Amino acid sequence: MPRVAKSCGGNAQRVEEDTQRFQTAELERAAPPPPPGPPSMLADVWPWLALLGVLAAAGLVVWLFVFNNRHHAKERVVPAVVGLQQQVAVARLKRAGYSVKVVLTAVRKHSPRGVVTSQKPGGGSQLPAGSTVGLGVSNGRVLKAPPPTTTRPTTTTTTTRATTTAPAPTSQVPDVTGQDMAAGAGQVEAAGFVADTDPVQGSGTPGSIIQESPPGGTQGKAGETVTLGVAVPASPPAVTIPDVTGKTAAEARAALLQAKLTVRTTYKSGTAGVVLGESPTGSAPAYTQVTISVGK
Repeated sequence: MPRVAKSCGGNAQRVEEDTQRFQTAELERAAPPPPPGPPSMLADVWPWLALLGVLAAAGLVVWLFVFNNRHHAKERVVPAVVGLQQQVAVARLKRAGYSVKVVLTAVRKHSPRGVVTSQKPGGGSQLPAGSTVGLGVSNGRVLKAPPPTTTRPTTTTTTTRATTTAPAPTSQVPDVTGQDMAAGAGQVEAAGFVADTDPVQGSGTPGSIIQESPPGGTQGKAGETVTLGVAVPASPPAVTIPDVTGKTAAEARAALLQAKLTVRTTYKSGTAGVVLGESPTGSAPAYTQVTISVGK
């Protein structure tokens, strides 16, 4: 009997110990987790550093694009517009990507108001897009020629009065070989000459000037005729011949050249400088020579 009591007492002790361990484990599981520590400084800085890096890369790409465009602007060929009407010339230059500055001026030889008589830089020059091309446009007035010089040689017996008239002004014939016939003829007219154009069967680009007589660089009197040979294709298409009767000679020649026709100028009695007739009329193959009769 004493041994049974002792065994029962040992079991009770073990049960109590197990109960205490179970309660301790339950308390540990029920305890709230420890509060988080203070946030790391690097965790806050890294997103901003990444954003800064993206912005810097984007700025570098934009700068390289702008720098490359500024330093590699493609140069273009400036169109030749001498001899054209102001509106046509300005439109052509703007289509080529240039700004235009127009100055109205009096000219040495009569030129209709609104016709381009000079340009700077000249046609065919290389100039970056966006640059400014200056145009001199006729205001319809003619510069007055200097008064003639007068000498009075005197002898002891007689007195005579001799008047010397100043010679007609001369100018250098511009070299327009290789240019488009309308642009080349415009430069010849702006230099004070009359530009006649002849169709020539040649190997040049259709509509380009392949011959010039007298040649560019020679001196000639104002009002003289410079004949330009224009290359024509074997089978040119038909074009409509514009009616230029009543226009000034320079306007008529420019209109016919723009219509892809060549021009020969003749003169007869009538209103000076005005076209009195033309032949042929209607339609004809491109680069056909149209003869205009101008009053004198």
